[in-house]
Amino acid sequence: MSWLALFGYSTLAATLLPGGSEIVLAGMLIEQPESAFWLWLVATLGNTLGACVTFFMGTLLALKLKPLTLARQSHSQTHTQSEFQGNKEPQRTILQNIRHRLTHQFNLSAKRTDQLNRHGAWLLLLSWVPFVGDGFCLAAGYLGWPKKLSLSLIALGKAVRYGLLWLWLV
Repeated sequence: MSWLALFGYSTLAATLLPGGSEIVLAGMLIEQPESAFWLWLVATLGNTLGACVTFFMGTLLALKLKPLTLARQSHSQTHTQSEFQGNKEPQRTILQNIRHRLTHQFNLSAKRTDQLNRHGAWLLLLSWVPFVGDGFCLAAGYLGWPKKLSLSLIALGKAVRYGLLWLWLV
């Protein structure tokens, strides 16, 4: 497998897409032990890039959903006559559906938001953890955590994870 493929797979594995880049890196470390540092660096950079994409997706999501939240609050305060006549809630747009899922299906309540904000950007050291790490990156962007600190902690967490894999295989 090529180094470009390692970079690409590491990048995609750190987005919301499923995948684990550790197996690819482990195989390449076994095949090319003399290039271990460069393989570690390529995988770390790729995985960090993917997490940054997820972080900025959260930021964009927040920018798109905040106006909807304000509009929805003002809409709920001024009910139309058709709502009082028994009609169901008006059709939602795609962004309104995303907002609904974030708040109801994924239970991103004020309590959960407070829990995330209590630990803050330091949670991003765990951005490498399967299943929850990508969610931390998305939430960090959505909640507006400091970009420099967040992206630095993401990179550090990814580097340590791949470094431990490298040391384990040596």
